[in-house]
Amino acid sequence: MATRAPTRRRNAADARDAVRRRAAAVVRASGMRRPPFAPERYAAKCGVAAIIAGAPEGGPVRVELRGTVDGGAQRTLIVVDRRLPPHTPQWNGAIALGLGETMVPPGVAGEGRRALTEAAAADLLLPAASFRPAAARTDLTMDGLRDLSARFAAPLRLTARQWLSVGLWRGFALLWREDNGALRLGWRAGSSGRFPPSLALGADAAAVWAPESRLFATHRTGRAHHGVEEVHTGAGTAWWFTRFATVRDGAGDAGAAARRAVFAMVMLAPGASRRPQGIPSGPSK
Repeated sequence: MATRAPTRRRNAADARDAVRRRAAAVVRASGMRRPPFAPERYAAKCGVAAIIAGAPEGGPVRVELRGTVDGGAQRTLIVVDRRLPPHTPQWNGAIALGLGETMVPPGVAGEGRRALTEAAAADLLLPAASFRPAAARTDLTMDGLRDLSARFAAPLRLTARQWLSVGLWRGFALLWREDNGALRLGWRAGSSGRFPPSLALGADAAAVWAPESRLFATHRTGRAHHGVEEVHTGAGTAWWFTRFATVRDGAGDAGAAARRAVFAMVMLAPGASRRPQGIPSGPSK
């Protein structure tokens, strides 16, 4: 019983490493070396016969197995929401997520599967060999995140995930969406892959951040803020340096009306559980 949790973590790490190695091999085989990386050029190497426009339900992309007209062998197709303009960050992200789905072992489900799919998609659109030096020269701010996103033609979420993954940023990326009058955690990524108990998907922001948090000011005013924040982690109180900015979010559905959501970049440092001193705070671009 005592070894169950370490075994699960080890198995998850092994699966993540295997998926990322496969994604890196696909990138090398493509011959592309500089951004932006065109995800459609990876299709054949991922066993995908075609990328077609359609109307996926519940998200911007769907992976399908379809037989040929003559009843021959099934082919793998990626169906992308027809409302996404081709070669935009959103379209590229949908294609990359579809390709990433083909790399994840069939026995993985739930949030673990989503995380592996996103890790593969990030490695396809923002390969570490090209992304890491670019990120190392970029300020760790929302403006920096948006700049990298534009340079690699990748969605903000995949860009943040890759920035955390390459080891240049220790902390969390969190997306808080409005749901029935409350801000709830709709997406998350972390440098370690582990999260405090309070950061479960669907968590109410009011149970995590103090009432005077800049998170709520950012959502209310639309202005970006940054500073040291008091946070309830579920295992005690911590103080995190966090940058907040509003983003337009359709919850992954190209047809949904974009709503104002808050993207949080949490920067952790040694001793982050103690209240930091002398860190500036306030509104920020």
